[in-house]
Amino acid sequence: MLTRYLCAGLLLALLVGLLFGQTAGGALAALVFGFMAGNFACSLVYRLPHGKSMLADAPYCGTCAHPLSERDLLPVIGALMLRHRCRYCGTPFPTSHTWTELLVGLLFVLAFLHYDFSEQFLLVALIGVFLITLAAIEVNEGIVMGKILLAVVVFGMLNRTLIDGTLYNFLNGGLLGLIVGALLWRKQIKPTGHIYTLPKQAQLLAAGGLCVGGHGLPVFLGLFGLSYVLFRVSRKKLLMTVAFGLAVMLPVLYPKLMLSF
Repeated sequence: MLTRYLCAGLLLALLVGLLFGQTAGGALAALVFGFMAGNFACSLVYRLPHGKSMLADAPYCGTCAHPLSERDLLPVIGALMLRHRCRYCGTPFPTSHTWTELLVGLLFVLAFLHYDFSEQFLLVALIGVFLITLAAIEVNEGIVMGKILLAVVVFGMLNRTLIDGTLYNFLNGGLLGLIVGALLWRKQIKPTGHIYTLPKQAQLLAAGGLCVGGHGLPVFLGLFGLSYVLFRVSRKKLLMTVAFGLAVMLPVLYPKLMLSF
């Protein structure tokens, strides 16, 4: 739907690359791709918690149900031009959509600067997209969506396998994360028949271990704990997916954090 704007953005990136070098052009192209991915993430944030299909309907206003045009969907710029209001009914829409697009765009640029346009760039970018989506859904709806967490885990495991060349490291990290989570929140483990249900906190630790592997688990746990303390000190409501996203994304983007382990 946004093909024309995507092509225009890539042509601009090509021009910037010719004038200022490949790195500048690549970073701009990554930003364009990131804005588009952020726009898709906003649809996930709105539709999935309400049980709406991603493919059944064209984009529409959640209040008046009017179909949205390409200029309405233009990432970041379109929202600013509309002053965060629907063009057709005037109802305000959350500024969190714009922040989501900006964060995903920045993430794509950082991933490009570290990995260029490679397989690892794609995997790291996808991990980030679903981490941001996971956190945005918790901010808006107060829930941790298992489907989105599963997507994070799948791309995290693929990324670890690409780096390590083996399945052992991410399996080891997931098992250790699961054990740590079960010990920390053992009182919240509830039996359902013959199956024990782990609390969301323990599930996030297991998922984080799968994404960073056994070698990166100490860094992940340290960052997760630091985020927890900062939330407590600031007296703000602890959003587990925000702490989880930071603890996963930093080691994935900056692998040197894990070298000492």
